[in-house]
Amino acid sequence: MEGNLVLITFSFYLIAALICLVLLWCKQHTLEKIGIICTIIAFILLNTVLIYRSLLAGRLPGSNLYEFLLFFAWGMSATYLFILIKYKLQSSGVFILPLITGVLGCAALFSSRIQPLMPALQSPWLKFHVSVAIIGYSVFAVSFALAMMSLLKVPVSINHHKSLDDLIYGCNALGFSFLTLVLITGAIWAEQAWGTWWSWDPKETASLITWLVYGFYLHLRHTSIWSNKRGAILTCLGFFAVLFTLMGISLLVPGLHSYT
Repeated sequence: MEGNLVLITFSFYLIAALICLVLLWCKQHTLEKIGIICTIIAFILLNTVLIYRSLLAGRLPGSNLYEFLLFFAWGMSATYLFILIKYKLQSSGVFILPLITGVLGCAALFSSRIQPLMPALQSPWLKFHVSVAIIGYSVFAVSFALAMMSLLKVPVSINHHKSLDDLIYGCNALGFSFLTLVLITGAIWAEQAWGTWWSWDPKETASLITWLVYGFYLHLRHTSIWSNKRGAILTCLGFFAVLFTLMGISLLVPGLHSYT
């Protein structure tokens, strides 16, 4: 059942992504509505998948890469829908919806079998650490989509008299705050699980580098050498660091955080 639901969810996100791509060249109100409806249906289905899996496992999803990717796709979708509703930025879907689709596709490559948690994961910090990571990464994904729009000069019309650069900055500042919480909760959890606050594990190190990239972005914005283009490029670099931390480290580099 779960596999079929994930496949159907993937299909709706893919349709929504293709519609957003078509809308770049062909503005049509009916097509816009269909794209939004497909996104909402996909989000509802993804909620169903996560609730179903939570009930089966008896815990919040996020203990392996399959679950984390599903949760990540959910977070990106929720953040995109917020941006869509508040700022009417459906064009950002050209970049964020393929990301969601790709993440769901990657999740399907891993085992969905529910297994008992290893001792280190049997901690109340699991829910909080994973949740703040999902929020931070999801907001960074949206800022990446907005940065790509800025670099490629995609025409936008934003409500609330905000500029695209303002939205990118707001997303990065919020994501940076949650990434800081990820590092703090991770350090506390590590001390309880392994007896050390920081061990320079590959994922810890990659997370710190990602934090420094976004920290540099936030600092640069208040200097005389700031430009919207530099900010957008740094935002993209930061999100590439997020993806490498999430996927590259988990799959390629052995360490305490390596899991599939």
